[in-house]
Amino acid sequence: MATAMTAPERPAAPEPQRSLQERVSDVITGFCGDMRFVYVHVVAFAIWIGTKGFGNDAFPFNFLTMAVSLEAIFLSTFILISQNRQQAIADANNKLVQARLLQMLDDVISDEKLDLMNEEMISALLKRIDVERISPIADHVNAIADCVARIEVKVGS
Repeated sequence: MATAMTAPERPAAPEPQRSLQERVSDVITGFCGDMRFVYVHVVAFAIWIGTKGFGNDAFPFNFLTMAVSLEAIFLSTFILISQNRQQAIADANNKLVQARLLQMLDDVISDEKLDLMNEEMISALLKRIDVERISPIADHVNAIADCVARIEVKVGS
């Protein structure tokens, strides 16, 4: 017999052990998603452009362009690594939630089947009861209860 109780909050799926590469990727991605990253780049670009690459990179700043392009390639790779790991964690959590929802659905269906069986049994019992014979008996039982109550009052006084 299943009961329809609310389940306690379940913790999220434990995060799998991360490799060194994943931890490094998360640190880099975390820093690159912060305003400090922007400030560092604004200062670095201003210094680079102001000093013309410390005298080694004249306009149009070929070395700076190459460095920024390489940085973009690596940053996008780190971001993809972090996103893939986060997606794997989300998928694991979704599987846990789906399994719990299926269990809850099974419980509800079991409860509904039990309710239907109880309803059928009550209906069958009501069909077997002869109300016309039960009513007079109930009246007699109530009359006897009244008599017993009066006797108890007289004996108690």
